[in-house]
Amino acid sequence: MHSNKLKHISEIINASYSNLEGLSETAQEKSSLSRHLKKNLKNFGQYIISAYINNSDILVIKTSSPEFAARLRYEEREIRNLCKKFGNVPVKIKISSK
Repeated sequence: MHSNKLKHISEIINASYSNLEGLSETAQEKSSLSRHLKKNLKNFGQYIISAYINNSDILVIKTSSPEFAARLRYEEREIRNLCKKFGNVPVKIKISSK
């Protein structure tokens, strides 16, 4: 028997994408750390394209150029302090350009 009852969009999403909530939370956490570093890393935050902590607890930072990636390596102590204030302490920091 086929039902003609309309389903709410949330029912469709929950049935089709059961892990969507988890993915959404992960994306939100990653973008929050990136915004935090961009805003609070005084001289070089504006050159960060993305920053997130991966499953191995490594902070991965992508910059707009190799020059700024090299310069950010000298800011590791400040980056670690900012991460600590944010509540995430990486075991290692990896900085590269896009």
